[in-house]
Amino acid sequence: MLRKFRSSKKPKDDGRSSQTLGLQVVHQPGPSAPLDIIFVHGLGGDSRKTWSKNHDAELFWPGLWLPFEPEICQARILSFGYNASFRAGAPKTVSNITDFSKQLLYEMGFGKNEDGEDLGIGQVPIIFVVHSMGGLVVKKAYILGQNDDEYQHIVRSISAIVFLATPHRGTNLAEVLNRVLKVSFQSPRKFISDLNKGSPALEDLNEQFRHIAPRLSIFSFYETLPTAVGPKKMMVLEKDSSILGYAKEVSRAMDADHHDVCKYASPQDSNYISLRNALKTLVCRFRSKGLGLTNSRMADESKAVKALFGIISDPEDDLNEFRRWWIPGTCNWFLHEPAIQLWLDETSESNVVWFSAPPASGKSILSTHIITHLRESGASCQYFFFKFGDQTKRSPTTLLRSISYQLARDDPEFRRVLMGLSPEELRLEQADIFFIWQKVFESILFEMDLGRPLFWIIDAVDESESPKALLELFRALPRSRTPVRLLIISRKTEPLSLAFDRLSGSMHVDSIEKDGHDHNAFDIQLLVEKEMKHMRGTSELKQRIAQNIMHRASGNFLWVRLVLEEILSCHTEEAIQETLEEIPSDISKLYQRMEMAILNNPRKSNKVLAKALFQWTMCARRSLTLLELSQALKPEFPGFIDLTRTIQDVCGQFVLVDQMGHIGMVHQTACDYLIQTSNNEIAISTKEAHGNLFRKSLSTLLDPKVRYKLSRGNHAVQSTEPFLFYAATSWSYHLRLTHLKSDETLDVLLKLFKGPQVLAWIHSLALINRLDVLVKAARALTTFLTTTRELNSTRSPLLHRNSDLDFIALWITDLVKVVGKFSRHLLLDPLAIYNLVPLFCPSRSALHQQFRGSHSPKISISGFLNDSWNDNLARITLPNGDRGWQIICAGRHVAVLGSTGTTFIWDSSNFTAICSVHHGEPVTTICCNNKGNKLVTYGLRSTKLWEVPPGQLLSSISNPGLTKAMAIAFAEGDRKILVAGDDKVIRHIYVDNLDSGWQILDPALLKEVSRDENTVVNSPIWMAFNSDATQVGVCYRGFPLSVWSLSESRCIARCRRATKLRNDHAIPSTSWFAVERFAWNPITGHIIGIYKGGRIFRWHPVTDDYQEVQSAADEVAASSDGKLFATSTSNGTVKIWSFAYFSLVYQLSSADLVTGLAFSPDCRRFYDLRGCSVNAWESNSLIRFSEAEEPFSHTTSEDQSPTSVSKISEACLVEFEAVSALATAPKRPLYCFGNEEGVVELIDMRTQKPVELMRFLNFLSVVDHLSWSDDGTHVAAADLGGDIMIKRLILPTPADDKARFEVQALPSPKVDLEGRGIHQIMFNHDASSLLVVSGDRGQIWAVEEAKMLTSIPLEKGSTRKWLNHPFKEDAFIGFGGKNVIIFAWDGFKQQSVLPYEGNNPSLNSTVNFELNGDRVLEFGRLFISSDGDHEPLSTVNKAILTQDGMHILVEINNVSIHGIISTHCLIFHTSVFDANGERAETLKFTSLPAQIEEVVEISLGILPGMRFIFLDRDLWMCTYKLGAMDDEDALERHYFIPRDWVSTENLEQCQMMEDGTFLCPRDDKVAAIVCRFEARGF
Repeated sequence: MLRKFRSSKKPKDDGRSSQTLGLQVVHQPGPSAPLDIIFVHGLGGDSRKTWSKNHDAELFWPGLWLPFEPEICQARILSFGYNASFRAGAPKTVSNITDFSKQLLYEMGFGKNEDGEDLGIGQVPIIFVVHSMGGLVVKKAYILGQNDDEYQHIVRSISAIVFLATPHRGTNLAEVLNRVLKVSFQSPRKFISDLNKGSPALEDLNEQFRHIAPRLSIFSFYETLPTAVGPKKMMVLEKDSSILGYAKEVSRAMDADHHDVCKYASPQDSNYISLRNALKTLVCRFRSKGLGLTNSRMADESKAVKALFGIISDPEDDLNEFRRWWIPGTCNWFLHEPAIQLWLDETSESNVVWFSAPPASGKSILSTHIITHLRESGASCQYFFFKFGDQTKRSPTTLLRSISYQLARDDPEFRRVLMGLSPEELRLEQADIFFIWQKVFESILFEMDLGRPLFWIIDAVDESESPKALLELFRALPRSRTPVRLLIISRKTEPLSLAFDRLSGSMHVDSIEKDGHDHNAFDIQLLVEKEMKHMRGTSELKQRIAQNIMHRASGNFLWVRLVLEEILSCHTEEAIQETLEEIPSDISKLYQRMEMAILNNPRKSNKVLAKALFQWTMCARRSLTLLELSQALKPEFPGFIDLTRTIQDVCGQFVLVDQMGHIGMVHQTACDYLIQTSNNEIAISTKEAHGNLFRKSLSTLLDPKVRYKLSRGNHAVQSTEPFLFYAATSWSYHLRLTHLKSDETLDVLLKLFKGPQVLAWIHSLALINRLDVLVKAARALTTFLTTTRELNSTRSPLLHRNSDLDFIALWITDLVKVVGKFSRHLLLDPLAIYNLVPLFCPSRSALHQQFRGSHSPKISISGFLNDSWNDNLARITLPNGDRGWQIICAGRHVAVLGSTGTTFIWDSSNFTAICSVHHGEPVTTICCNNKGNKLVTYGLRSTKLWEVPPGQLLSSISNPGLTKAMAIAFAEGDRKILVAGDDKVIRHIYVDNLDSGWQILDPALLKEVSRDENTVVNSPIWMAFNSDATQVGVCYRGFPLSVWSLSESRCIARCRRATKLRNDHAIPSTSWFAVERFAWNPITGHIIGIYKGGRIFRWHPVTDDYQEVQSAADEVAASSDGKLFATSTSNGTVKIWSFAYFSLVYQLSSADLVTGLAFSPDCRRFYDLRGCSVNAWESNSLIRFSEAEEPFSHTTSEDQSPTSVSKISEACLVEFEAVSALATAPKRPLYCFGNEEGVVELIDMRTQKPVELMRFLNFLSVVDHLSWSDDGTHVAAADLGGDIMIKRLILPTPADDKARFEVQALPSPKVDLEGRGIHQIMFNHDASSLLVVSGDRGQIWAVEEAKMLTSIPLEKGSTRKWLNHPFKEDAFIGFGGKNVIIFAWDGFKQQSVLPYEGNNPSLNSTVNFELNGDRVLEFGRLFISSDGDHEPLSTVNKAILTQDGMHILVEINNVSIHGIISTHCLIFHTSVFDANGERAETLKFTSLPAQIEEVVEISLGILPGMRFIFLDRDLWMCTYKLGAMDDEDALERHYFIPRDWVSTENLEQCQMMEDGTFLCPRDDKVAAIVCRFEARGF
């Protein structure tokens, strides 16, 4: 029986408007087309009518004929429309050809299909088919895209252009263009002016295109018939105007006029055939390239999905391993089972079939047969084989990850959704079963209609460590929009029977039970007959043996196979008969016989080897390869000639080697026999075995040559020393399962952690991206310490070894902190564990104490180093004093709503600013979708939808009047937005139909009626949607917390609370208690709430599960995995709780009020809002909870008690006066810094002793500006209040370097700021004058007299940075975004204004298109607008004379109208400012390559040797050799700065001294990092 399955997904409605703008998909051949063909119409055309004869939709040949042409049908076909109409009544436009070309580029770069997904133009070769002016549009787009970083990858994919009657040439252009204008009725459109006689645009277009056209394949078709224009006919374009005349151009005449050259009557039309043949030629020419790119992309996607789910071994390996035992003709009986026929029925809904049979009856082979049958039927089939003997294949989480991976591999639509997920943030490879089920299956898969049912086959579920939990999850299958048919195959056990009974209450479950041997008798007969063919002997003998075996088989395939193996090794009939008589019919007795064969081996060494092989086969964390096993057995058993043969000879039939070279036990029952039944010398004690494996793994890591081996790289080690990686990832697993009371175990651990090999171990984990093992090791070590200390209570104190245990405890903390603070750095550069990580660890950490100086002779740190680990990962300050109101995390982004209505968005991986969006009015709430690429801001009058990045406004809609949003959420796979208002109304809007406005979901929702005199239904005080936006919770001051179903519009439940009366008897309350705040657990569906009066509770609205605990709280937030929740109080204390145990695991104390809480998507950190600051916290407690608990027992985990929660850890946020300004002295080893208390300290790098220079005492005494004189003898400081202080330093002579310098106070200028703040202060060359720039005014003061000499207005003075002239001592320079202004110190006289070379707005111009009245879409680059109305704010952030004394580095920040901040570095050689250079009209500068500039976080200067030095986005200190763009060695990384060292303000303050010493403000100190940059990297 072979039932064919097909897709039942209905095609989308293809109805379109008469004129379609933008890029539309006409034909999609499949999920991955190897080519794109794009049609572009011409003057007065339309994306469909242009290509339809007589404008008849039935003759739209690109969509109706081409998809059925051989070869061409493989390409995706698209059509581009733009407003090129000129007739009366057409919309007016001022666009020209350049504007249309930018529209085309924008649509190719950012266009979406009907499902809202990116079109992905540029991933495969592109063929354009263009008519008339459309050819000019495409040519211009091709030119513009060459030098635009946004579109370069797209234009590189343009491979061919087919021109249809395109007016290319300028010869006789006047006559030709006049005819075109006549055809167009002389319409006064700007784009027609581009076609006019002598048009500069057309001449320039032809000139530019001829230089890049040779890269293209070009076909040019020209008209030969005159075109009807009114009563007359005329030739619109002559041949010489329609062809380019290039060497490789193919040209051909069309028997058509100008209009019909692109319109055909039928597929037999000769003109159509000519064009079709040209397209077919081009498709064949570029198809192989496209297929290569597609296959490469799909391989990359497959690799990315594998990484997302942590797939190590391919599921196909397990399928092939079992499938090789299948015999043709067997298992077919199963397809005729009535329950299976119903299960296979295409029309049935989700259902489950449970097939149970005795052990070793061929269930796994049966599974492979069903899988193969489904695949041959064209069904979508996913599967999993549980293997209890393999730790990696007995976990339900592995099952879910494998099913998800197979779905993504098989279904492009599901894969595209998954590709939008961030593996770094979600970390699905480490997530638990409930998190994966909710995030991947319930939230994504079940919301999709894949068009055909999914078939899942799960084999040996009885070997799963948590089968009951798995079956509990399957109760949600009926909610899937795509039917899921589940076949579960296992042995029958009482717990499984109960679990399936429970499952049957939620969906249809059929049970097929085969407890006898009749069901597979025919299959066993076929197996016996097949094997008998290979046996020598008479037919009578074979028949007699077969009958004997069949009579005794009892349905046990394993017994039959083992018997056949022994019989086939016999050489005489007597031996065969003797074997049959000796072999017991019971499988356990057969195992005993196999065991005795091993024990009777005369070689004692073989028994020892057999036991070792059994230990590695049965107790290894996963199945080992032969190469791994051979290395594990050394040096005790070296030099195997043929390990496969050795295993067969020594272990008999107990151990098998599969086709992939992995070892495994013949069956799980064989493992059970050797562990539970056998008591001979080869019997296995699991604790003893794990002890041996633990010691062997660590001995491998203790090899002094490990670091050298790792230096060869991951792939080299995998191929030659694979057991090294097994040892690195698995020793902690074996530690958990060994005898933990052994002193020998402690001794082995101390050898690892006290020696340098511990760094090599971490190095190996970084190489294979398995730093999560450090957390697992820390957990195992914690268990070991706990057990050992418990044992110590019964032993003599002389045996306690407390110092050794304390040493291990130090390392436990370090291991987890390394993951939290240095994982990004180690994954980028694993060698950093040797030379950098120990340096940046706290002084009391084990890593720092042991290794701080042993590997890093070229770098040193002074000034500041923590004693202990700090949980603060990062601190970000909102710009302009904005205060945070709400914080959310989604995808890779952290978003904070500020009090001014601006939402600030950062990258959560490195905390770099992504963009900020300005709503334009106060905002009440914000929300991101799960991917983090869409943001909704709900204001008082309007709601706005944004794309993140780039922070572009997608739509704005009006809000209902007098309504404040209390909750907002995306729903239905981001297709819908829900909002809950304080008017007790739930409204919704569809993302693809925003113009329809907010609609009431159901008027009956939230219509509460008070039935108790003690309750009052007033306005809600808090509302929140659950994780999938199917329920909403509402709490009131005078009414109970209520939960409503949005789909059923009914109240599901109200929260009741148990109370105690005065006699302390608890009874259910008949009164209601007001809930202040609450949050939903996104996994379990519980509500975590806060009662007035200092209690928190959890409650499930369906099961009514309830628990509460005494603890004050004001804010509450739940983690996305449901394991944790956070609360905060008004006194600044944040508490992290375990949800499962409702117990405290972490507490952070601070005096600052917390106004918002959020967990990161990976749940390893949490964020809090405190005034103007956003803090990221990452404690060991959170990291431990984020790692899924590894299964460790050889018994079912459901029979175990849960792992105990770690003891509470506490942290305290220490108050300090942060560094607010920093400045270095020119040509001297001195620097000074000021703080928020108004104190300025001077540091001499030679002594590192601080000297207080000055102290401000007014109300706004925060030191805001510091400036040194050029000779390093004067220091000026200014505070926020506008006070200025100046000190003179009398420095000792170089010969007397131990003498202290003298500090003299100078008079303070009394600057009248008139309400303005000071922007910059600067000394002149001899420190006799001081420049003070404040807002739009500049002043020059005499230093000695504190007298103002000059004051002048400065237009946009605060957007410039000021620097002394490098050659003229009487002049200084103001660097702006577009030019420099040179002033004289004498009288503040302007001397010259010099624009920057190449500062041409047209190069980055922006064209605005009005759509639907009030929405604006921007095309082109975002930096400069050609009309000047939306010109970005350009501010010079930095202008410094660089360390080499030869350059001036200018850093310019541009803020677009979307709030996108882009930074550009201009590098001027000082020679451009000499006397000759100033006579030039423009200033020449050097720009950084785009690939370098986009990773620059902070530019620091230029070192000798033309080395640009900067901090990148991940805070690596990098140098880039200027002018060496193609040199792969031009970019070097030297060291990194830990993210927790710097806040956003600290980063801006960082400076590089002239000798390469890096100064980094940290809290209230400054760390100085000295590095020898002449050495290449580390």
